[in-house]
Amino acid sequence: MNPTVREVNETARAQGRFASLRHDPLWITRGSIPLASSVVRGVGSPTLTPPGPVGLPIVGSVLEMRREPFEFFRRCSQEFGDIYRVPFPVGGSIIVVNHPDYASQVMDDPVGRYSMIGPGQAAMGLIGAAIPMLEGEKFRQRRRMLMPMFGRRHLARVAEVIADEFVRRIDGWSQWANTGGVVDLQHAIAQVTLPAFLRAMFSSSITAQEIHETDVDLRTFMSLMASVTMMSPLPRLIPMPGRDTAPRSMWRLRRLTRKLIKERRRNPVDTPDLLSLLLEATYDDGSPLSERDLSMELMILMAGGYETVVASLSWTLALLLSHPDHLQRLYTEVDLLEGAVPTPEDLPKLAWAKACFDEGQRLQGHPLNPRFAMEDDVIGGYFIPQYTIVGPSLYSIHRDPRWWADPDAYDPNRFMDEALAKSRPRLAFMPFGSGRHHCLGTGMAYMNAQFLLSIIFQRYRLTLPGGWKPKHHFNFSVTIDGGLPVTLTRA
Repeated sequence: MNPTVREVNETARAQGRFASLRHDPLWITRGSIPLASSVVRGVGSPTLTPPGPVGLPIVGSVLEMRREPFEFFRRCSQEFGDIYRVPFPVGGSIIVVNHPDYASQVMDDPVGRYSMIGPGQAAMGLIGAAIPMLEGEKFRQRRRMLMPMFGRRHLARVAEVIADEFVRRIDGWSQWANTGGVVDLQHAIAQVTLPAFLRAMFSSSITAQEIHETDVDLRTFMSLMASVTMMSPLPRLIPMPGRDTAPRSMWRLRRLTRKLIKERRRNPVDTPDLLSLLLEATYDDGSPLSERDLSMELMILMAGGYETVVASLSWTLALLLSHPDHLQRLYTEVDLLEGAVPTPEDLPKLAWAKACFDEGQRLQGHPLNPRFAMEDDVIGGYFIPQYTIVGPSLYSIHRDPRWWADPDAYDPNRFMDEALAKSRPRLAFMPFGSGRHHCLGTGMAYMNAQFLLSIIFQRYRLTLPGGWKPKHHFNFSVTIDGGLPVTLTRA
């Protein structure tokens, strides 16, 4: 830990607090409203509300945040410290926490004080609820249903199917090799991972047209989710990506999931997969998942099972290709496979590939991982009223100089030094979340990333355009704005 940085942050926190109050004519209400609410509910006198930007009348800081969410949160953390308040329209706000200990209080909460979906839980029955939208006993039972399909034993069973699909489709990239043409590798990776995921987890194949439509529709679906997550319920005058095309995309995704369900019921498979498990699963009272829940669970699994890996791997490649020394070390590691298709037994040999992926995820970051406070709480001495949106900014924490030396540099060695890793707070790095909502597919994501890096660099050498640098685009996952342009040559 760097004590100098901590002192600077504490000073910034104090200065930012007074600055935000000095320029905010309504500062007194920031404490009196929670105080009145607290007294009515009989929970005693709260402490002060966090500092933060003043924002504009009526709309708060949402326009600035919307324009540049990553650097907005980072600037706020540098100015206001480890916890701050961002004003939202019509008197609302979100609270951002930037210390791993504060993040743990929110993410690792064991008693349901913080919720993924909050007061919107009751509406989930209308559209169907997937596991990220559940809390309480329903969540625990649904997680028990899904966990076997993401454990090591099942991953070992499907690894050959995944690797085979990766090889078959990546071999098809040879049509672009040695042509000098520029390819959007982010899009190309999506065309590889989606069919592989469907084949491995649902024992299903879809047509090229369905792959294209599903890729578009899942991105639209996630864009809509991103708008809601980042902006909360807002007036229609504020633009929200995905609104115009979301109904059509949702309809096509529903159609695809109904097709998968109908085909499986008509043609059961001998080897259990995720789809058969969901169809046969029951809650403790013996009731099955509703059709709406089944459909929504499949959509969320498809989005999380392929799109997040596409985004993280694209960031990894974009950064790795700009660092020849790190790239050469990966070539050397991949050569140890002697051209063979990777298997789960090879994963320990691919430690550098995993480190490259982790460092890519660190710099990829995420603007905000929000939760709803389901009751009043206090974090770092500041009052958090019930139903406030609270969460860590992974982009800020992952680039905090207290935990990461030269934080903007791409250096996979950070993840090869066990002593260094143990010296950091546990949640200084949390690409897959933490606590009870920790991503079920973490093991699959790492296996897919290590497989893909190996298979790609066994076959090709990739080159970025001169001077090109990746830019963040928030689409629920964090993709590269405009894609990943590369030229391919055969290895």
